[in-house]
Amino acid sequence: LLWKRALKDRFKYVRRPIEDDEQVLRNKCKFGHRRGQTRKSSLAESKPDDFQVQAEEEPVHLVGSTMDAHIKWLKQEYMKTQRNWREVDNRMKVTTEVRRKMISEKAPLKEILRLFPFLRCPYQLFREFQLLTHMDIYKKTVEILEIYSENILSLYTVRNNPINIMLQENLKRHAEGDILKYMKMTAACLLLPDVFGDDSSLFAAVNKEVQVATPVLEVKNPFDVNSCEFTLYVEREELAQLDDCAMALAALVATFHVFNIPCPRRICRTLSFLHSLVFEERRSPTFL
Repeated sequence: LLWKRALKDRFKYVRRPIEDDEQVLRNKCKFGHRRGQTRKSSLAESKPDDFQVQAEEEPVHLVGSTMDAHIKWLKQEYMKTQRNWREVDNRMKVTTEVRRKMISEKAPLKEILRLFPFLRCPYQLFREFQLLTHMDIYKKTVEILEIYSENILSLYTVRNNPINIMLQENLKRHAEGDILKYMKMTAACLLLPDVFGDDSSLFAAVNKEVQVATPVLEVKNPFDVNSCEFTLYVEREELAQLDDCAMALAALVATFHVFNIPCPRRICRTLSFLHSLVFEERRSPTFL
């Protein structure tokens, strides 16, 4: 190293200028080297650069600290029974860019949910979908089921399906119009994969345990108004509890979109159909 330094000092006026790293700058100040430079004090040489670096780094540090504070608050608020939903909305909106970056970089889903546990709430999942697409996924899903349920149930391909048989048995026990409509919408939702010839096990596990890692619904007692349960699973772990079939279907579609999860090939026709109806104008039931 000494001989290298000697060569540099010997030919410092005739060779190409050395890159001004920290050691070189100190040597220049020490020995008064000013060739090719305007004369200024060592304080003037160093201070502006230092201030500039601080001015550039400080906002980044503040943004990081702010995001950390938002994330910490969201995690603490999620553990409460009484939540400040307005503040949750605000902080989830502020941290959207952080989540989208994590998702685009394929961060593990568990890590995303650990930092942003409110994505387990259907309302926040739908709101995230709306921030990305400007679409009310729940409202659109209710419209889809209301428009297409009768048409789906009348198809020959589902006439002898166990879901349809179960529906017909339960329809005989009720006379209330709202309950009948609800049961028909539930059946139409669960029959969608069979209509399109897809693998229904990748869509919903009805009175069965979930066996797949991709987003899927677990449905228990679908036609029992008092005990029916809809649960969304991702990577074989529970993500959210849903109130009804429309909310369950909306959550399933939203999960694929929000977390940027590739659609399994054996269920793609069903999800493509739903996707086309969510993002396009309302079509006639004859489209089916």
